[in-house]
Amino acid sequence: MKILAFIFIMIFGIFNSQKVKHYGFESLPDKLDKPILIYMKTDWCSICKIQIYQIEKDLELKNLMDEKVYFITFNPEKSKKSINLFGKNYDYISNGNSGIHELAVEISAHQKPVYPSWILIDKDGKVLFYQEGMVAHQQLKSIIKNLLKIDPEG
Repeated sequence: MKILAFIFIMIFGIFNSQKVKHYGFESLPDKLDKPILIYMKTDWCSICKIQIYQIEKDLELKNLMDEKVYFITFNPEKSKKSINLFGKNYDYISNGNSGIHELAVEISAHQKPVYPSWILIDKDGKVLFYQEGMVAHQQLKSIIKNLLKIDPEG
C-alpha cells in the first residue's frame, strides 16, 4: 500500500510540475487560431519571478494558457533577434552594453516598458488586455476566460 501511495504521489508530482508551454515569436503559426498572450519581463525583476512561480503552481491556469492562447515570455533586454509580428518588423535597439527591443516600446502603454507587463492580442492584432505590474493568477484566469468567452465552469 505504501508503494502504491508513493507511486501515485510521484506521478501526480510529475504531471503537476510540468511547465506552461511557451512559444517564441518565431514559432507562431502564419495563421493564428487563438490570441497571443505576451508576458514581458526581465531577469532582474523580482516581481516577474514571483509571477511565473504563481502561474506554474496553478494547474488550471497552466491548462488555459496551453490550450487557449499562444503564451510568449518576452525579455526585451535580452531578445536581440528581429521579430516580425502582424506584418511589421521590430529590431533590438542597442545602447552600448544594454538595449531594448523595439517591440517592447511599441506595445508599452507609455512607450517605456514596465516589468512585468501582460498584453493579450487577438489573432488580428487588436490589443484585448494590457496591464503593467503583477496580475494575480486567479485574475489572469478570469481575464482569459472572460475575454475569450470561455465558460467559467469549464
